[in-house]
Amino acid sequence: MTDEPLGGDDPLEGGAGEGEPEDDDEAPRPLQPAERESVEADLDDLGAMRGVFESQGAKGVVIACSECGSNHFYDWELLKESLEHMLATGEPRMHEPAYQPREDDYVVWDYGKGYVDALADAGLEDGAIVTLTTCGWCQAAVEPHFAFCPACGRPTAVARLFRELVNRGMDEREARTLLLRAGFEPFG
Repeated sequence: MTDEPLGGDDPLEGGAGEGEPEDDDEAPRPLQPAERESVEADLDDLGAMRGVFESQGAKGVVIACSECGSNHFYDWELLKESLEHMLATGEPRMHEPAYQPREDDYVVWDYGKGYVDALADAGLEDGAIVTLTTCGWCQAAVEPHFAFCPACGRPTAVARLFRELVNRGMDEREARTLLLRAGFEPFG
């Protein structure tokens, strides 16, 4: 796997060679095996990043382009479809730049790649998040990415930790005792 998407900085810059004219009558050039492998790795990386960051509110990725010096903003689905198009045709797909994107809504590709690689190195696979649907104290509905209950304001992390301990085979009473000894507030 590469640290940067295919073609250097931008995953969509890997099709036709530099300086080659684009001719609509020309049949698409299939990707070479190494290029195909790189695009497939980019798709895997994108999926892993999306799994981690979309639930935190990220809209997609931003990639610094070494050719034009600008940042390119891609929402998750746009980049996925574009990489799939490149696999099918061998050519990058044109895309419209995001209109006045908020940079904070996008994850920098290199950062996101490093982050998901670190999660993998730590043994945390994609989708390993412990989700809650209700608060452990007041039973209010919570979204999977909430760090605090919107009704009572208590942190949801302790309820997630409790659920994970029980899922790993610890007796519920023993898990509650451990959490109380660690300083967490008791919950229902």
